[in-house]
Amino acid sequence: MEGKKYFDIQRDPFVGNRTIVLFDDGDEIMVYTEEHEVRFLLISGKPIGEPVAWYGPIVMNTREELETAFKEYEQGTFIKYKG
Repeated sequence: MEGKKYFDIQRDPFVGNRTIVLFDDGDEIMVYTEEHEVRFLLISGKPIGEPVAWYGPIVMNTREELETAFKEYEQGTFIKYKG
């Protein structure tokens, strides 16, 4: 995408590997790959109006819940259902 023109201005890519981007209503996503393959995950949903505490692969509502989740993960009790 380097060197692509957007409305007659030069613009470098602004999203790289391991990046999360939060878009608002009406935002547009365009993906261009010239020589490299790309994989991405697009998730859409309605806001639930709750706080978000996020670290690594775990998302909870509070820092305290995150700490508990990581302790449970270390102890092997994080997964509550084993099918």
